[in-house]
Amino acid sequence: MTLSGVIAAFIDRDFPREAQFLAELVKMPSDNPPGDCAQHVNRARQLLESLGLAVETLEVPRALVEVAGMKSVTCLIVRHRFGDGPVITLNAHGDVVPPGLGWRHDPYGATIEEGAHGAVMYGRGVAVSKSDFATYTWALLALKAAAVAGH
Repeated sequence: MTLSGVIAAFIDRDFPREAQFLAELVKMPSDNPPGDCAQHVNRARQLLESLGLAVETLEVPRALVEVAGMKSVTCLIVRHRFGDGPVITLNAHGDVVPPGLGWRHDPYGATIEEGAHGAVMYGRGVAVSKSDFATYTWALLALKAAAVAGH
């Protein structure tokens, strides 16, 4: 199977697990303001480690956090090297703007509804920020699967 075929097969096969990963992140409030991302960071770290990824943490100094008007900021760093190649770093943030009014679903419920165009998840961070964590994580897992398959 080609490299792109191995990656596509992995993504297709593993999509339900990726969606569950995203749902778990959506369930962790991380509204900014007030800028307290501790719950999200802790859950993201647990989830990443449960996938066999080594996670480093980097606490942002309190003074810098306060100057930014936030309560807690911790960076999570996942590194993986493929052979002698470079280490690739991807960047995402877990804070979201507060949900505002008009939600017909719990903004932290990660509700999934089937529709005419497939399934849709509702919640803070589904379209940006928390979905970036899921997308980047599954991209890395797909590349690791391809490497195991000899690509």
